Amino acid sequence: MRVKTVLFIALFIAATAAAFPIEAFKVTGVSASVSEPEYRGFCPHKFVFTGRITVNREGTVRYTWLRSDDAPRKTYTLAFEAAGTKTVTHEWELGGAMGTLRDQWARIEVLAPNSLLSNKAMFDLECLPQMRMERKVYKVSGRAIAGGEHVAWLEGLQLKFKLVSGTRTVSSCTAAFTRDGICPYSLVVFNVPGSYRVVVEPVHPTDADKFYLCFNSVAPAFIIVTLTEEAPEAVNKNFDLVWSWRHLDMGEDHFDSPCW
Repeated sequence: MRVKTVLFIALFIAATAAAFPIEAFKVTGVSASVSEPEYRGFCPHKFVFTGRITVNREGTVRYTWLRSDDAPRKTYTLAFEAAGTKTVTHEWELGGAMGTLRDQWARIEVLAPNSLLSNKAMFDLECLPQMRMERKVYKVSGRAIAGGEHVAWLEGLQLKFKLVSGTRTVSSCTAAFTRDGICPYSLVVFNVPGSYRVVVEPVHPTDADKFYLCFNSVAPAFIIVTLTEEAPEAVNKNFDLVWSWRHLDMGEDHFDSPCW
């Protein structure tokens, strides 16, 4: 009886296999595309290629990228858990300072489980000459100087210095006072000589626990500077800070000047 059962199962498996043969693993499709079919600009430039590989069932694919420059080839593997399509990428940087390369390409060659070639992802490259521009630095520097009793209270409080052309701020910096009542600053612009105004303002106010330190004004109200190729730096552009302090217990709820 057991022999008959085993024989029946074997015959059933054989018949099923004959009726429904197991399809061999293979790559059924492969394609390639490039990020930029045409590029015109500064070089070197990097092109990115995207490949799509399609299989009919689970398995592992071996493939390589072929290129028009005959670069040494590397072999890659790509595992599939089921039938479907996966993407792969390849990068190629080329081009010198000048020159034109046309009809360049990259493509995928499938090596296993079967042999298959993708289309050629074609591109053209035109390298433009790069103009080297000298970066000219123009600089204004100085300090805000505070005097008077208890000047050490200003330590750590901040001022904003601005370099203004017309109504446009072209450079700015934030600086803090030392215990000696000195707030140094430096403003920089590149490749833009001309006449500017240097202005000063307090950084946004914050409450203090026992007293307010108040920004009344600076003297002068602003400084005019002229920067040229022959004189690209203006130094010792200094301001005198006029400031005051008030205890909260003075009963004054409003101060005319902005306070830190």
